[in-house]
Amino acid sequence: MGADKAASGKQPGGQAVTLPRLAVALGRSADASHICRVDAPGRVLRIWALLNDADKELHQVSLPPAAAPRLQRQLNALTGELERSVSPALAGELRHLIRKGQAAAPTADELRVEYASLLGWTGALVIEMLSQIEVASEKVARSSHRTQPLTGQ
Repeated sequence: MGADKAASGKQPGGQAVTLPRLAVALGRSADASHICRVDAPGRVLRIWALLNDADKELHQVSLPPAAAPRLQRQLNALTGELERSVSPALAGELRHLIRKGQAAAPTADELRVEYASLLGWTGALVIEMLSQIEVASEKVARSSHRTQPLTGQ
């Protein structure tokens, strides 16, 4: 029964468990409506890995006919997840990059271009996100190093 409570997000006392949330701010903007932020870094990393796998499949010599519609659905789902994982400014940039709701099914070559575009955009986002996390961890390490008392003297 304890495992059920843990899985449901409840502590033994019946209180809900709130997991820590990490958001990564990318760059600085004077205009608050153009703040670039990743609200779900773990999800972005998972999407990036899925895009890498799909990109490898897309670069097969001959793509099976049934693969293109499945990969298009996957692209749409991943794009939607990315939009929900970032700030409105980044989501707008993403919508500008990826055209959604096309009437005709894309060809394998068009699908390759869309995946490559999304993979490149997401890769750049991951690099910037990891850079910001590294800078923040260095600041924390420096600040904790300064506040520790000297011992052994």
